[in-house]
Amino acid sequence: MLVQDLMTNESLQDRLKKLKETSFFDNLIIKRGIEKEFFRVDSDGFISKRPHPISLGSALKNKYITTDFAEAQVELVTPTFEDIDELYDFLFSLHVYVAKNIDDDEMLWPFSMPPKIEDESEINLGYYHQSGIGLLKHVYRRGLKARYGSTMQCVSGMHYNFSLKQSSFAGLVESPNQKKISEAYLGLIRNFKRIYWFVLCEFGQTNVVDKSFVKNRRHNLKELNESDMFLEHATSLRMSEIGYQSKAQKSLDIKYNSLEGFLRKIKKAIEVPYKEFSDKGLKDSDEEYQQISDGIIQIENEYYDSIRPKRSSSENIRPYDLLKNLGIEYLEIRGVDIAPSDITGMSKHHIRFLDLILIYCLILPSPKITSNEKKEIDSNEYIAIYSGRDKKAKILVNGDQIKINEARDEMLGNLRSIAKCMNDSQLFDDSIDHMLSLKKGELSQSSFHAYGVEKAKTNLELLKSAGEKNIDSIKKEAELSLEELDKMPTNSKQEMDEFVKNYNLGL
Repeated sequence: MLVQDLMTNESLQDRLKKLKETSFFDNLIIKRGIEKEFFRVDSDGFISKRPHPISLGSALKNKYITTDFAEAQVELVTPTFEDIDELYDFLFSLHVYVAKNIDDDEMLWPFSMPPKIEDESEINLGYYHQSGIGLLKHVYRRGLKARYGSTMQCVSGMHYNFSLKQSSFAGLVESPNQKKISEAYLGLIRNFKRIYWFVLCEFGQTNVVDKSFVKNRRHNLKELNESDMFLEHATSLRMSEIGYQSKAQKSLDIKYNSLEGFLRKIKKAIEVPYKEFSDKGLKDSDEEYQQISDGIIQIENEYYDSIRPKRSSSENIRPYDLLKNLGIEYLEIRGVDIAPSDITGMSKHHIRFLDLILIYCLILPSPKITSNEKKEIDSNEYIAIYSGRDKKAKILVNGDQIKINEARDEMLGNLRSIAKCMNDSQLFDDSIDHMLSLKKGELSQSSFHAYGVEKAKTNLELLKSAGEKNIDSIKKEAELSLEELDKMPTNSKQEMDEFVKNYNLGL
C-alpha cells in the first residue's frame, strides 16, 4: 500500500469485514463540533477597528461566539452534535446571527488568508475583562504579537472536533476503558499525521496572499499581479512557513507515541525558557506583561499542529491537567482551510469526507512513529503544502518516491471502501464525488482583496435574508453571557498581574 505500507487493499477489506462482524459500523455514533475563525471587515474589506459588538454577547462568557487573536476576529463554536444536518444548521445559524448583529457597514471575510493589511499596528488585540482571567487572555495575545507579529496571527481556519460515543469503541477494542480509548485516539492522530499530505491536497484553499501578508518577511512566493503573491501548485500557504507555523515548536519533535510523552513535552515547552522569546522579556518597557511565559509556548493552546488531543474545558482546570487526569475525550482537527465554496466554510460534504478520513485513520494499525518516519512525514507535508497540485510532485513512502497523484487515487479508493460500510453510505460516497468536483487552486481574475470584498458582500446579503432557525437560543446565550460578565468582580492591576505571574507556577 502506498500510504506508509500499513495496509494493502486486501487487508483493508479483511479489516472492514471483521469490523462489520463486530457490528462496529452498525453501532458507530460520531460526535462532531465545529469552530471557525474569521474577520469582521469594513465596507472596503479592511479589518475592522471596532470592538467586538455587544449584540454578540461577551467574548469571555459566550460559549457560541467569542474572539480569537484580534478584537475583529470572530470565533464561532458550535455545540456537539451526532447529526450532521443539525450541526451544519447550527453553524449556519451562527453565521446568520453574526451577520445580522454587526454594524451595517461591516462584512465577514470569506477566506482563511487575511485581506490587505495596511498597518499591522492598528490591529486591535482581543480584550475581555478587567480581571485576572481577562488579562491572561489579553496577555496571551500580546505574546503572540511579540513572537510572531500581528499579520501572521490574522490567518484563520476551521477546527473540526471529532469523537466517538464511548459505546462505539466496543466493536473496535476489547473492554474499552479510558486508557484504551486514549490509545485509540493517539493511533488515529499518528495515522492522520501519516496522511496529512492527502488532507492538504483536499482541503487546501490558500495558494494566493495579498502582498502585505509577506511584507518584510522571507518567502518563496512569486508575484501574481500588482497586489498579490502566489505559488501555482501550493495547497495551503496557511500551513506553510509564512502561515500558522513556529520553527521553535518544530524542535519539540512530538510524535504522539504516548499521552504521557506528549504531555511531558508540552509541560517542558511552557516551563523551560527559550532564548528567542526570553530575550523579548515577560514585560515590555512600560512594565506591562507581554508574555505569560518565555517558553516555546506560553500556554497549552499555543501549540500548533494539524491535529491535537483534547478534553472538554472545565472551569479552573487547565488543559494539561484535564488530559493527564482524565485522558483524551475528542480530537481537534486544525489543519483545514476555510472552504469559500460554502458560506459557512465547511459543507456537509466536507464533514462527511473528514469523517471518512478519521475513521480510516482510527481503524488502521498505527505503529509508533520512529525518528526516520517523522522526517518522512514532515517531508511529505512540506511537499503537499508547496507542490501538492503539481502532477509531477512525489512524496516519500518508506523511503521510496511515489507520485502524489497516485497516492491520492489510492487514498480515495480506500475511503470509497469505508463509505460503503457507513450508515447512510450513499451520502458518504457522494461526499467523495463532491470533493473531487470542487475547483481548488483557481486564481481570480481580480486581486485577492477585491475578490474577497465581492464575495463578502454576496455572502452578507444571503445571510441577512436567511431564516431564523436556532436564533432564539443563540440570542439567549449572548444575553446571558453579558449578565454573567456583569456579575464578575473586577480586579486591581496588582491582582491581575499576580494572576498572570502565577498562572504557570502550578503546572
